[in-house]
Amino acid sequence: MVVRCLAGMDFDSNVYLLTGEDPILVDAGTGMHHQDILKWLSCTAKKCKVRRMVLTHRHYDHTGGAPALAREIGAEVLMHPLDAPAVREGDPRQTLSYMFGVQSQPVEVTELREGQVLSTGESDYEVVHTPGHTSGGISLFDKVNKVLLPGDTVFVGGVGRWDLPSGNFEQLVGSVKKLLSLAPKEIYPGHGDFSQHGAAGILEEALKYLGES
Repeated sequence: MVVRCLAGMDFDSNVYLLTGEDPILVDAGTGMHHQDILKWLSCTAKKCKVRRMVLTHRHYDHTGGAPALAREIGAEVLMHPLDAPAVREGDPRQTLSYMFGVQSQPVEVTELREGQVLSTGESDYEVVHTPGHTSGGISLFDKVNKVLLPGDTVFVGGVGRWDLPSGNFEQLVGSVKKLLSLAPKEIYPGHGDFSQHGAAGILEEALKYLGES
């Protein structure tokens, strides 16, 4: 299995590790379960050093844990340019940290571009810009193994909200269609269950939910 999942606890997003000689962490939760994530990483990554952390979008349930986690493991934080400023500045409105009753902590961010490929040494993941939930939302896609990590663009049984800052319904529809065109087999969303066989069907159901059947 090239994707390892730590299921979200409380308000945390799911946290994923893309395995290989140069593993990549995807999303960081709120930070409420910092020690749990570190313990999980020590078991999952074994002796491999995690040098990179990809954040799929700006929201605090995915990014709140990034500053402390990046310091602890020495990882570079990467995300799309349209969502990077909110996280880099610790903007409580744009990250939605105010909804959790806390102030986002700023963290240095390296910007990712559409089409950029991140390699773990075992698999290659292309950065796919998938706005709609946020303007700078991204997905990661392994073309060879047909593995998709869509962030909060789509879930098993639903889609991400589009009524929060920088959300956009039409863009979300376009992003789901874009992901369906990739013909993924496995899907690992930002929250809830993942599926190792039914990704296309999940994306088709998401379009029906959006009224695009």
